[in-house]
Amino acid sequence: MVPEKYKNPPQAPPTFTGTKESIVNDAKALCESTRSLLDKLVDEVPVEKSSFASVLVPMVGEENEAQLSSRILGFYQYVSGNADLRNASTEAEKLMDDFSIECIMRDDVYALVEAAYQAQKTNEPNLDPESLRLLEKERKGYIRNGLGLPKGPQRDRFKEIKKRLSQIGIQFQKALNEENGGLWFTKEELDGVPDDVVEGLEKGTGEYEGKVKLSFKYPDLFPTLKFAKNRETRTKVFIANENKVINHSVPSFIEYNISIITILIVQ
Repeated sequence: MVPEKYKNPPQAPPTFTGTKESIVNDAKALCESTRSLLDKLVDEVPVEKSSFASVLVPMVGEENEAQLSSRILGFYQYVSGNADLRNASTEAEKLMDDFSIECIMRDDVYALVEAAYQAQKTNEPNLDPESLRLLEKERKGYIRNGLGLPKGPQRDRFKEIKKRLSQIGIQFQKALNEENGGLWFTKEELDGVPDDVVEGLEKGTGEYEGKVKLSFKYPDLFPTLKFAKNRETRTKVFIANENKVINHSVPSFIEYNISIITILIVQ
């Protein structure tokens, strides 16, 4: 019997009722809400009075509130059968990523976090370990994202590279989500793969008559790699899966690594 306290969920489940317009608009609204909070903190909290309680608590509270919505907005690109929703979700994620880079490189907000960190021992000596660790990680996050660099061309270049890295990652993920390749096999070549998997595969026609198409989606891929008795079949599937979306991934991978090296040089 289900205990009374578990009969009602603690919160409503997330809903996925977005449209291509609402997904992008909701992403913009989340960014504006966070921007408003940061602007308010900068305007109302003097640097000399900055503390974990006055700065970090409202910042983290806002972040926690935004996380659920932002995750849902970005989730459509992975699961929706509607191309418009997937594209809107990708655009929303780009907006939120760019905004995240903008936030983490705000000098005025970093000044408050740095002041809170430096004054912690004096003003908040009894800060619990969890809060102290959060304060330290927030401070390090700003430094690692370029605010340890002097203002000017060097920091501007760092920010430019960070945004480009975000774009490359989103482009590659989009290509991966839209990938619909696969390999054609006879049923004999898939000997050992569970029957329910094989029966659910696309049946071939024309030149592929008598074969089935094994996609690189996990429900097809994992059982084949695990249970196929034919070593050559497993080898073909593994190599082809590793090389899917190669036309997108190779240029992106090269540019990604060049950008990472440039960041290390800039820092």
